Amino acid sequence: MDEKRRILIKGMVTGGTLLAFGIPTIAQAASISQTLSGSTRNCQLLLGNTPIDEAFAKGAQAACSRYINYHHSTLPAFPLEDALLTNPLRIVDLLMQSRNMRWIAVMDYASAAIFTELVRNFEGRLLSLGSHMCSSGDDASFPTRHVWTSASPLYSSGRLLASLLSQNQHDFSIVENFLEQTAVDRAMKDSSLAGFSSYWLAEQPATHLHCAGVSPLEAGQLIGWKTSENWKSVSSRSDESSNDRDKTTAGATIEQLRFDNWIEATGYAVVATALGMETHQESCSSRAFVHRSSQHNPDHRGLPGNHFVSFVIDV
Repeated sequence: MDEKRRILIKGMVTGGTLLAFGIPTIAQAASISQTLSGSTRNCQLLLGNTPIDEAFAKGAQAACSRYINYHHSTLPAFPLEDALLTNPLRIVDLLMQSRNMRWIAVMDYASAAIFTELVRNFEGRLLSLGSHMCSSGDDASFPTRHVWTSASPLYSSGRLLASLLSQNQHDFSIVENFLEQTAVDRAMKDSSLAGFSSYWLAEQPATHLHCAGVSPLEAGQLIGWKTSENWKSVSSRSDESSNDRDKTTAGATIEQLRFDNWIEATGYAVVATALGMETHQESCSSRAFVHRSSQHNPDHRGLPGNHFVSFVIDV
């Protein structure tokens, strides 16, 4: 059997299985000492021919336009069309021509399984892998759910996205797992997000939980974490500091950002982090943001029933 065909088939089988269980198929994480600013000069957006491409790209371009140190007015975008599934060698050629480039990719699960294995064989470095979905049924505990595996909190988009979605009164859960912890000289109380109550797990201090409109015990159960009542509350910051909002490097507050749907907000958060926009870090191995709106009919606009995968990869 042709060697490249054998590798492709192996990638489809193993990559699809691992991705289905939420395990990143690229094990090599970028060094947490790597500076983002030096690696974002050659960022490109890779669109995988999915129904959410337009919305994600709109949020991505919004992040690009607000990133003051980025040298382009727009983020270059490369549409995959159907080439990934029908001609994976085209992707190999693309990767070979994109050394020292940071790809921000979005695609469906089938394409993601193949793409992940191609990048692994190409010795690319995973910065983050996200699974994003929105349920159309009314029985879902949280219609919008995000699960991320990232190299470290340095590459985390969760806190920024939680801030954006909570302002639009979405019900959502965001779970993040980090392959390495970043040394952050701040107490967890300085990582509190406006509107959320913060907790850490007594038996696992590196597990952090931020809740709004739901108790930590219920939140842990809803996101599938091991049931525990040993959540320790983190004291809130002073009123003055807790009223401070996150600010982008462009000098605009997060409160001023409004998106048509949750997919645009996700595109903004993923690209903002990939471009090196300052985000508040938190030293932990895993954390979650769980938000339940106080509104009877919360706003869940944004292509319900869709799900997709995002990558941030250095090649």
